[in-house]
Amino acid sequence: MKKYLAIFIVLLLCLGGCTKDVPMETEQQEHMAETVTVATSFYPIYLMTLSITDGAEGVEVMNMAQPQTGCLHDYDLKTEDMKLLKQADVFFMNGLGMEHFLDQAREQNPDLYIVETGENATILLESDYEHEDHEDHEDEDAYNSHVWLHPANAAKQAEAIRDTMMQLDPKQAEIYRANGEKFIAKMKELEEAGKKLHEKREIPVAVFHEGFAYIEEWCGLEEEVGIFPEENQTPSAGEMADAMDEVQTEGIRYFLTAADGGESYAQMMAKETGGTVIELNPLTNGEGNKDEFIQGMEENLAAVSRIFNGE
Repeated sequence: MKKYLAIFIVLLLCLGGCTKDVPMETEQQEHMAETVTVATSFYPIYLMTLSITDGAEGVEVMNMAQPQTGCLHDYDLKTEDMKLLKQADVFFMNGLGMEHFLDQAREQNPDLYIVETGENATILLESDYEHEDHEDHEDEDAYNSHVWLHPANAAKQAEAIRDTMMQLDPKQAEIYRANGEKFIAKMKELEEAGKKLHEKREIPVAVFHEGFAYIEEWCGLEEEVGIFPEENQTPSAGEMADAMDEVQTEGIRYFLTAADGGESYAQMMAKETGGTVIELNPLTNGEGNKDEFIQGMEENLAAVSRIFNGE
């Protein structure tokens, strides 16, 4: 079982909580007054960017990693990715170690204007260290980088995207401002609704997706068992036996999973214990609708509400 300890990263940021690798030249700004090509690293960042740029003219948002890729832990840049990055005016990414290919992208595109939207997020660490050892931790591999799954973090990421677009395309600044306010207000509403779920208690759960630690934090769930199958990797028989013992000892009734490699393990353990599988959405694939991010977060809140209602 992994323990998660929260730390707050405060960095000196050039713009609204984001990092810029390359300064924006005046000529580049004038060019983008007419057209802006925006590249995003993967699906949740793509959805946020669609929300912020909705209704803006001359803005093309293109997602690099396809939705079915899911998270980017083992993603390698493809030829079409490099072509996209070469033509992009700005590249929005999650950061915090999610995009391990970033060094390669920087090397091949030294003029690429990069915004790491997650740099001002409240993050969780994947480690067993004591809290005092985390204060100056610089190892990105220790980060749980799925920060977008907490609405407070998603709001900060949207702020970074909004502020960047307002700078790059000032003629349409009011569109970005209004879209940002709408998105952020919705995230705050969801955050408060999640807090109300656990005003009186926290509920122990077994979890089969590492990103759901942020949903646990948001809604007041206590992770007693965590099994996180990676692609082409399965937990051992011993790990499953230990997890089952923990489930039975703690009286765990709810098993949180995505529709991915962890689902079969959640179903198996729920069947053996008479528990309930709760499917959550990590927001890493979909149809490309600008409203999907908010809808997915609403669905996650509704699914967790089932737990507190004893369903």
